[in-house]
Amino acid sequence: MVRVICFCGSFKFYKEMEKSAKVLRKQGFQVIVPQPSHIRHAHKPQDLKAGRFDDATLTKWEGEGAYQHLANIRKSDVVYIFNKGSYLGPAVTVEIGYSLALDKPIFSKAPVKDITVTNFIKAVMSPQRLGDVLRIK
Repeated sequence: MVRVICFCGSFKFYKEMEKSAKVLRKQGFQVIVPQPSHIRHAHKPQDLKAGRFDDATLTKWEGEGAYQHLANIRKSDVVYIFNKGSYLGPAVTVEIGYSLALDKPIFSKAPVKDITVTNFIKAVMSPQRLGDVLRIK
């Protein structure tokens, strides 16, 4: 039985990922959404963009977040690629590869444009539909 769903997606969709995660949480799933630096480290996004932190610190924080999210994928039952508009960033591509190595089923919100990566997506569906399908299994 699927209990833990890990979202992977660009931070530009963070608020939308959280909104969609709430839908699945109401269905009884535990949903993990990646956390941007400004949330993990309690800073406001404008502080990060305003250059209040040096590049080494920002790089360290992003690396910590990336490794933490790989750990999230490891403890999930299913991976959901939140690729609004079919957008896949480089970090999400790494997360797809990691999910494959762990033999995690991968679903996506939108079709994937890359012909190779398309082969790794079990199905394309909305978060609501994903919850419905996973509850049936």
